[in-house]
Amino acid sequence: MGLGLLQIPKLHDHIEEQIIDLVVTGEFKPGDRLPAERDLAQRYGVGRGSVRQAVVALELDGVLDVRMSSGIYIAEQGVKQAYRRPAMRTGGMPPLDVIQARRAVEGETAALAAGHAGADEIAQVRHAFHELTENESRYDLRHPADRRFHAAIAMASGNKALALTVQELWEMQRGKLYMRMEDHFASAGMRDHAVADHENILKCIEAGDSYRARQAMHQHLDRLYMNLANAPYPRRDPQADPSIEVAADG
Repeated sequence: MGLGLLQIPKLHDHIEEQIIDLVVTGEFKPGDRLPAERDLAQRYGVGRGSVRQAVVALELDGVLDVRMSSGIYIAEQGVKQAYRRPAMRTGGMPPLDVIQARRAVEGETAALAAGHAGADEIAQVRHAFHELTENESRYDLRHPADRRFHAAIAMASGNKALALTVQELWEMQRGKLYMRMEDHFASAGMRDHAVADHENILKCIEAGDSYRARQAMHQHLDRLYMNLANAPYPRRDPQADPSIEVAADG
């Protein structure tokens, strides 16, 4: 069987990616109004037609809410829906492979940040941590503050190549496979451990202890890996859906 023709991304595909980035990084939050079409076109150096196609595609995917005579808004479930769309440039990477790669890279960014970060950079990490602990019923990787926490550490490392690598690894966590694994296996207990892990990482960086910062990041990502890889399958409620049998732990 032949490989078939390669699909060349259209201009509006790239605009969709740019808008998705605004959502998953938290630059715009659910309910926020996006700039007008003409402003987005100017921002990205494209025609309004390309912007309009991208906006409509994201509306159909539940990321945006287009209101006639009002504007373009981030939908209530916009962040969740944004993560359902795999990043165009990274494809559908296996979730556990991504976590292993993050462990290798982010252990070093944490260690470097502990040794090099200035007061302003540490303040950015601290601010993201406080955002992460507010108004969340459970831990999940769709929280923009979680991404900002790890991105801030990477920037504080002083190594631009590592910071870009961390950004790309986080992009690989978008998509239906990663999201479904998290839906199945993330739990309130996982959130409690994760919040404590983030606090420990922050304290190690604040203390300037590179060794402990690296170990704290490894502990956090090892915990995430083990939870997604080894947690028992959740039990289903047959009364909620009679067609589903109660699953055995495995």
